[in-house]
Amino acid sequence: MIGALWRGASGMRTQQLAVDSLANDLANVNTTGYKRGRVEFADLVYRPVQEIGMPVNQPLDVAATPAPGTGVKVAAATRDFTQGSLVHTGDPLSLAIQGEGFFAVYGPGGELFLTRDGNFHRDSEGYLVNAGGYYLDVPFALPEGAEKVTITGDGTVTATVEGETWVLGEIYLYNVPNPAGLEAAGNNLFRETDASGLAAAGRPGTAGLGTIRSGYLEAANVDLAASLTGMLLARRAYELNSRSVRIADEMWDLANNLRR
Repeated sequence: MIGALWRGASGMRTQQLAVDSLANDLANVNTTGYKRGRVEFADLVYRPVQEIGMPVNQPLDVAATPAPGTGVKVAAATRDFTQGSLVHTGDPLSLAIQGEGFFAVYGPGGELFLTRDGNFHRDSEGYLVNAGGYYLDVPFALPEGAEKVTITGDGTVTATVEGETWVLGEIYLYNVPNPAGLEAAGNNLFRETDASGLAAAGRPGTAGLGTIRSGYLEAANVDLAASLTGMLLARRAYELNSRSVRIADEMWDLANNLRR
């Protein structure tokens, strides 16, 4: 009976983590470029039951030996990188990726981060930075007095300076072999890991990379209806697991209070 306690407790723990993930998705429903989480479950090891002395003739087939499971665990907590809807802003420095790929930004210590949040603006020196002050990976700055900044789908950046059109440079996108293996670093940023592989730069629209949409931002890909339904299912599963724990505890109490 004590095994039922542990099995029910493992179910309660995993459903709690599932609710935590769904709650985080709902909290970030308006976060630009946010990707919803996905919790995956796996059953634990199975332990064959060997009765001592009964039956006398043990079955020859190993598969016939009873082997109850020992519960459930969280096998992985990944992210779903499906495309979010594009929201029009009208600001040419608001960038969204239509398709695969990430923008690359550099933090204060020079560390490279990947992001789908293209909410950029120019700083005091003309460099493109995100809301956290991280620099977009481009080898140029917008010159003083630059007007009519245009960013095409292939990443080419042009601006009008004193009536002349200047080609300032290009914005490259990055991709990794396994985006699900990226580590979430907060502030809409992701960090490379051994599971994700190294990021490789490429021109937008080539090598499987998406294109850049200027004047748009990518909304979170959270499905409100699916998230709320998932929370109700997780709550119901948590309740059933807690009931199994309660029943096992009552049976254990009966066994402990037997009278001869």
